[in-house]
Amino acid sequence: MSEERNRILDLLAAGKITAEEAGRLLDAVDSGAAQAASAPAAPKTGSGELPKFMYVKVISTKGDNVNVKIPLSLVRAGLKLTSLIPPQAMEQIDKSMAEKGMSIDLKNLKPEDLEDLIESLREMEISVDAANGDNVRVYAA
Repeated sequence: MSEERNRILDLLAAGKITAEEAGRLLDAVDSGAAQAASAPAAPKTGSGELPKFMYVKVISTKGDNVNVKIPLSLVRAGLKLTSLIPPQAMEQIDKSMAEKGMSIDLKNLKPEDLEDLIESLREMEISVDAANGDNVRVYAA
């Protein structure tokens, strides 16, 4: 039996959650496991195929589940749109971002830099299993 299922049953046994809440949580764990099993795996390094999407998945003990799929082509299109920003506005954007601790010079960002970043995403995965049973997963595939 999975660690998540054991935690839910322990909470139920301790009287901290109702049988109905335990049922919802167990359903969420089961659907989360099914989603994780059916989620596209990140391509292996050297396969030549770049990730196409950034995924953010949240399985909440309260049933507030989130499943976001962001096309990385949207990021590429955004980079192309930066060429339409007037130089004065670009300087102001760079200055404002620097004030917030993000020193990125958008004028010098090149498409090949973005491709390198997307290539690096193939190796990135963030998984958080909170003590309350919530689960968050961020990855690119």
